[in-house]
Amino acid sequence: MAITSPFGQVRLGKVRDFIPVVHQDQLEFLQEIYLKWVSQDEWMLLKGTYFETGEQQHLAVKCSKRGNDVFNRRLDQKLGFLSRLGLKKKDFFSLEDFKPHKRVMAQLLWFTLTYDSNRCSLHESWINVSEEFNLFMTNLRNKYGKIQVLKFIQGFPGQGPARGYPHFHAILLFEEANFQVFPHWESREDGSEELAFRIHEKDELADQGKWHSWVDVKALKSMSSAVNYCRKYGQGTYDVVSEEGQVNEEALMNCSMNWLYRKQTYSLSSRFHEALSDLIEHLQGSKVFQARLDGSEAIPLWSWEFLGVRSHEELEKCGLDPPGWTLEVEDPNVWEKLVRREYQRERWDDD
Repeated sequence: MAITSPFGQVRLGKVRDFIPVVHQDQLEFLQEIYLKWVSQDEWMLLKGTYFETGEQQHLAVKCSKRGNDVFNRRLDQKLGFLSRLGLKKKDFFSLEDFKPHKRVMAQLLWFTLTYDSNRCSLHESWINVSEEFNLFMTNLRNKYGKIQVLKFIQGFPGQGPARGYPHFHAILLFEEANFQVFPHWESREDGSEELAFRIHEKDELADQGKWHSWVDVKALKSMSSAVNYCRKYGQGTYDVVSEEGQVNEEALMNCSMNWLYRKQTYSLSSRFHEALSDLIEHLQGSKVFQARLDGSEAIPLWSWEFLGVRSHEELEKCGLDPPGWTLEVEDPNVWEKLVRREYQRERWDDD
């Protein structure tokens, strides 16, 4: 069964038909397919019309694909509010706060939820995991009230029995509950030690959430800590191929599994930003909305019509070689040729 379009581009729908149920011994094959898909640059054809004058603009815009350079920049932009809040340099607590007879409390916690591979098959785990996480959050809210969440779902790396199984990293902001923090020196994989901040109520939280597998909880002492965790365990695990051409195996696993099962790269509660800003006493600015193709905030002056997707090879057949992520096609004849795919008919005529 073919997994590509008539124009040679890998298509997820065809891949899902070809691999309806993925097993661990198929993961390398899936990753090869994913790498082929993400490395095939594709371009959206967009016709813009200026509201006031009717002027038209024809653009080819590089598609965002999970794990490519456009995707990673857009992810950084969407989660940029964390870094902006982190610039406040405000600690929720510090090591100096831990004194006799003084309770240090936290509302912002970092969770890791693993998945026991003995529970079910790899395929079933990815089918069930989102609903299971929602139940976990419902159980917590039943006791602790309002909770805002930013979560990342990932595939487990390595060669062990849990290889490919999903797990979550998440920031949970408890608006109506506090937890008592204590410092704890812990060993890293390389043998060095680091200072972590734990909470006394960890077992109580795990019992209330009723997550079926292992749960880890840390208290976040500052916004800088939150940003660092997100970069390390969230944003940093979606950069599949470096500029030097090196493949990040952890990112490859994450992107392949999320791509196949159509999972969101991250999920953010509607009030997370606002609640987090309130927590660090950050004043809210005026509201604007996203309208630009690059994800920046602006008032739209153009309306855009989507006219299809073309491969980089198809652009080259029309004499186009985009120098970056956006190319304006000024020649109307070239634009029509690209939209109508007339170069395909020319090839058939030559044959």
